[in-house]
Amino acid sequence: MLRLAQKAGTTLDYQVETQWQPVEAQRALLWASRFGLGEEFVNALNVRHFTQRKSAVHRSTILEAAEEASLDVNALVTFLDTDELADVVWKSYGDTIKKHGIHAIPWLYFNNDGPSLTSDGGPYGGGARHEGELHQGSGPVDTFYALFLRLMERETKGEVRWHPSMAHGDDGDGGACML
Repeated sequence: MLRLAQKAGTTLDYQVETQWQPVEAQRALLWASRFGLGEEFVNALNVRHFTQRKSAVHRSTILEAAEEASLDVNALVTFLDTDELADVVWKSYGDTIKKHGIHAIPWLYFNNDGPSLTSDGGPYGGGARHEGELHQGSGPVDTFYALFLRLMERETKGEVRWHPSMAHGDDGDGGACML
C-alpha cells in the first residue's frame, strides 16, 4: 500500500492514533451524506488521518475535514453534541460481526468467470462454477499484482476450473467482498 501511494504521489503515515470504533467520525460521515457531501468529507478526513497524523478520532480533525468539504461546521458541532445516529453506527458495527460474521479483515474473492460469461459473484453468486482467487484482505501491491497475473494467465490459456471447497453453503471464515 505504501508503494502504491508513493506511485500516486502520496506518502501514507500509519503512526496515528486509532480506535476500533470511531463512532463520532462515522456519525459525521452519515450526517455529511445527508447533504450529498459524504465522499468529499471522508476524502478530507482520510487525507488528514493517513498522511498528516491527524487522527479521525479527534473532533478537531473531523471539523477540519467538514470545513474542507464545504459543510456547515457549526451545524455539525450541534449534531455531534447529540447522540443522533449513534444507534445506527453501533448497529452497523454489531451487524458486521453478528449478521455478516466478519470478525477480522474479510476475504476477497476475485472472479475468474472469463469474458464470455456473465459474472454473478463467484462462489457466492447463483451459478458460477469457475475457480477464481481467494485472498484475505489487505496485502502488498506485489501480492495483488501476482494474483491478477495468475487470473490473466488462466484466462488466456482458457483454463476454467471448479473448486469444490467453494461450493454454496460453505461459509468459510469471515465475510467476502466480491470484486
